[in-house]
Amino acid sequence: MNNERNLEKEKEKPRDKTLSKGWNDLFSGLKDGFEKFKSNLEEQSKKSVENWDKAKGKVDKFLNKMKDNWDEQVKSWNENMAKIHQQNKEQWDANAQKVKEDFEKWQTGVREDWKDGVKSWNRGIIKGAWMFMVIMIPILIVLFVIAYIFTMIMKTIP
Repeated sequence: MNNERNLEKEKEKPRDKTLSKGWNDLFSGLKDGFEKFKSNLEEQSKKSVENWDKAKGKVDKFLNKMKDNWDEQVKSWNENMAKIHQQNKEQWDANAQKVKEDFEKWQTGVREDWKDGVKSWNRGIIKGAWMFMVIMIPILIVLFVIAYIFTMIMKTIP
């Protein structure tokens, strides 16, 4: 039995060596792979940080440019609104002045028409009264004469 054990031990030794060697190769391969992965990851991280810094600069540049563009646009809009407000104010003033002038012209025209109308009315009334008197006075005189004569005749009749 001793021999058998020795044989088994001898058989196990190369197997143990092969197993140890395989195990060591596996771990050394994993260790080398991990080291490569770690170095690649560090490299990519460094590149990513560099790219991040570059991208951050580009993003900051883009944002600053957009802010400047926005500020210019807002300034342009404000200038346009002020210009439109000024134009509207000028147009308003011009329209108000025109309306005022038109109103004054209308008032002057109405006053003159009123004066002319009153003069015409007065002339018409005076002319009418004159014509009334010219026509009515002879008629009234004739009527008074007829009435006087009639009353004289009536007094003579008892």
